[in-house]
Amino acid sequence: MTAKILEGIYHKGQNHIWDGNDVLSRLMDKHGGASLPKDKIESIQNIFSVIYWGEYAAWNISSELALGIDTFGAKMAATSQAHDEARHFYVMEKYLNNIGCKPKPLPHNSSKALNFVLDANTLPKKLLGMQLMVEPIAVTIFKLVIQSKVEPVLCDLLRYYERDESRHIALGVKYLPKLIKTMNYYEVLDLFLWQLRLMLIEVDGLKELKKDFENLGFRADEVYSLAEKKQLEAARLMGEELGMRYSPWDLMKNIVRIKKEIKFSDNSYVVGMLKAIKRKGKFSI
Repeated sequence: MTAKILEGIYHKGQNHIWDGNDVLSRLMDKHGGASLPKDKIESIQNIFSVIYWGEYAAWNISSELALGIDTFGAKMAATSQAHDEARHFYVMEKYLNNIGCKPKPLPHNSSKALNFVLDANTLPKKLLGMQLMVEPIAVTIFKLVIQSKVEPVLCDLLRYYERDESRHIALGVKYLPKLIKTMNYYEVLDLFLWQLRLMLIEVDGLKELKKDFENLGFRADEVYSLAEKKQLEAARLMGEELGMRYSPWDLMKNIVRIKKEIKFSDNSYVVGMLKAIKRKGKFSI
């Protein structure tokens, strides 16, 4: 069943392939070009430079997955993703050029997060990191930018990106459990600790874009909270595939939440959390 679902991801991708040059050209014609308020241009450049390099990292990782996976259905799904990410990469560069911008180098913590996944020493880590940790953040940013209506060409373009990325998450949900089932206890523990480290780095990465998110009308902690919901939903579905009765993600969620509150709020949540730990001797959801 899983093999057919994974093969189906490939065929669905084939059925929804879009020509990046053609779509961008048609959207530019439809809206009379891309036009941004002057006070929004730098924020769009900052946010979508991170997305641009994220697409490049996803292109490399999905190509690695396609080479390293030995199951035909999953290999087909990863190959389809590599094709999507290549298109996302070159189209984003063209869009940024159209608004008079060039992709900026990655900020420190965003670079750290992407390189943490790129340099992962196992296939499960790369699959978990990109498909279930990084992609949900990208999809969340797409949704919030679309809702902001900041620029019609970009908002329409992101709907194509969003549809593609949703398929990519499915590869992780369906194939990663198969890999985890072959791992021993220490390898699974190492994987979950690696995931926790990535989640903590992601909080720092989103903090770097705090002012840019606020300039577009939403908050960095809102981005993380919505992305976290997608990450945890993907984790829940993966847990169901594994037949897990107890989820390690609840503990991770609370550890990350403490850091998020330290970074983004007045720390009242942290004070309450620490009191709960002292009182009960455990994390309280």
